[in-house]
Amino acid sequence: MPSKPQILAVDDDNDILYTLGAIADLAGWKLHTATTGQEALLTYTTLSPDLIMVDYHMPGMDGVTLVRKIRALDGRVPIVILTVDDRHELAAQFRAAGASDFALKPIKAPDLISRIELNLELSAYQKGDTGQKGISTETMALVRKCLATAKEALTINEIAEITGLAYPTVYRYLNHLDILNVVKSFDDYGKVGRPKKRYKLLRGKSSSL
Repeated sequence: MPSKPQILAVDDDNDILYTLGAIADLAGWKLHTATTGQEALLTYTTLSPDLIMVDYHMPGMDGVTLVRKIRALDGRVPIVILTVDDRHELAAQFRAAGASDFALKPIKAPDLISRIELNLELSAYQKGDTGQKGISTETMALVRKCLATAKEALTINEIAEITGLAYPTVYRYLNHLDILNVVKSFDDYGKVGRPKKRYKLLRGKSSSL
């Protein structure tokens, strides 16, 4: 991954794009912008960004349709949805289309930066170019024990609190367990806000690696 992650932001609101540009400068990203879905697809083919931020309400092509088209071209690039609409039905549509994560408007810089960095880290880890140390047996065992002793599926925050591990570390190890088909993840749609991803250990996987 280049020293500056290449981010594509798609939104028909120039004020939002300006805000995202300021956040990108703060976070050390290189921001590219598009105001329509069609422009975003053209930019994507020439840029091959590390991550894409997509608005829902856009003229001509809405965000769900754009996400679906991007996923037809690339099954791995992280796609973060920016929206003021927190309906569970909409979140389900985006998940089905292939969205990776959600950030609600009005945009809060610390929250967005955290989400973008986590998704960039996960994407880099999946491609094997993070430069981080390998998987630790001790840390893996700690995460697995936490899941094995839990009475219900846990969120990343809950696992981090129980184990004392950092959020990005838990995120990375859960992804590794998911690749090994040791854990199962699902979206928990609460009463308000974006869905929370929960993880549980699959039956018969509590001791085998």
